[in-house]
Amino acid sequence: MEELVRSIQKQVRFKKGVCWLAIIMFGLCTLVGLATQEWLMTFLSLGMTVLAIYVLTLMRGMKKFTKEYQPGKGYGYYRRTVQQKLRYLTWAQWLAGAFIILMIFVFDTRPTSFLIVILAILTIQFSIKKRIKNHQEPDAAELDGFVRMGMISPQEQPIGVYKDFVHLTHTFRGNQIVIVTDKRLISVFVEEQGRAVKTEMLLSGINKVRVIGTGFQGKGILLSVSNRDHNELHIHMVGKSIFFSPEQFIGSLLRALDAALKSGTYRTEETFPAYQQTRISLHPSEQGLLHKSTMA
Repeated sequence: MEELVRSIQKQVRFKKGVCWLAIIMFGLCTLVGLATQEWLMTFLSLGMTVLAIYVLTLMRGMKKFTKEYQPGKGYGYYRRTVQQKLRYLTWAQWLAGAFIILMIFVFDTRPTSFLIVILAILTIQFSIKKRIKNHQEPDAAELDGFVRMGMISPQEQPIGVYKDFVHLTHTFRGNQIVIVTDKRLISVFVEEQGRAVKTEMLLSGINKVRVIGTGFQGKGILLSVSNRDHNELHIHMVGKSIFFSPEQFIGSLLRALDAALKSGTYRTEETFPAYQQTRISLHPSEQGLLHKSTMA
């Protein structure tokens, strides 16, 4: 996971460089358009300059934890409703379409450049939008299964769930379940069929959050959280399934985190540890808790 974090941080640095180049290039094109009174070029270049500046501001703080999480602030996209997210993505598709027009009619770019943009538009339409609209929460039977296998406690209220498989009986190494309750953030990583490592962190102890989009197609999200004891938890949500949306899960996490931090129960909470890793079995006939590996 640490290697993944470094790789994604390298991608962020590259994307920042691209944004700066875009700002310089489209800014100069805007000035040229004004000087030659080429108004189509001027408006399109100005729009792309503004877009590049906006994307650059979104990437602030992505490479490392920069400041403490403030309840109710930041991460506006993930706090939106389903319909608001879909409208936001639709606007992103229109802007990408405008970029294609700019590349074809103004800069006469080779086909490979705008084929990448078309791929991004299609990914938004048939991957990101689809999983946001179809995001499902587990039913009562599945939640009972989470309790039996030691993932969550009967005293907790599940707020959101993300997983990259359909049934627990069909899991493979690398599959994961991420659960946020009213008390904890829980990551269950499958090491082999029937065995998994569960990492949990008390919500009221979390003080830093970072969300980074992975790859150039926007398919995955890296969620990183840190608590007051400097324990870090990194969760890579690939977003392969159309029924479980990383975007919707992060929205659920933010709501649960806001509620936990506003209640101010970190110092008095005794039910769960601030941070802990355990090994559990996903087989219903076996005992849920197998081996306690670390505790902090």
